[in-house]
Amino acid sequence: MEIDDLLDAWKANCAINYELLDVCTDEDLELKPGKGKTIRSNFVHIIGIRKAVIEERLKVRSAAIPSLDWKTASREELRQGLRITDELMADAFRKQEETKKPARWTTAMNFAYNIAHEAHHRSQIEISLRLNGREPDVAFLYGLWDWPKKGR
Repeated sequence: MEIDDLLDAWKANCAINYELLDVCTDEDLELKPGKGKTIRSNFVHIIGIRKAVIEERLKVRSAAIPSLDWKTASREELRQGLRITDELMADAFRKQEETKKPARWTTAMNFAYNIAHEAHHRSQIEISLRLNGREPDVAFLYGLWDWPKKGR
């Protein structure tokens, strides 16, 4: 497996985040599954974890990542935070792969961890929508799994 294969999968992961954000109305951003995070705060959390990863490998460039308020971040701020961190995460994976120094995590493990983390929060977002009577239609939900169309 080559780094470009991982980066194609990363692009698919990122595309799904935008699709899920786009299906949410501004009012939906306040929804949550019981006592959990709101939809807005799930997106802010994803961006925040990405920032922590990026700071490890691309310290100077991480300054471009906005600090978002989990209670008030707008849709455009969420979109901008995702966009900036999409690219920087790809660069961080690339840099990790090129670095020959031993690391606690391999590039593949770091990549898999981040994909799993984001999928967990996307499922919380989907559950928030469902529990609050805003379940996306079936075609949309199945479309989230069409990764080959999203990665390239």
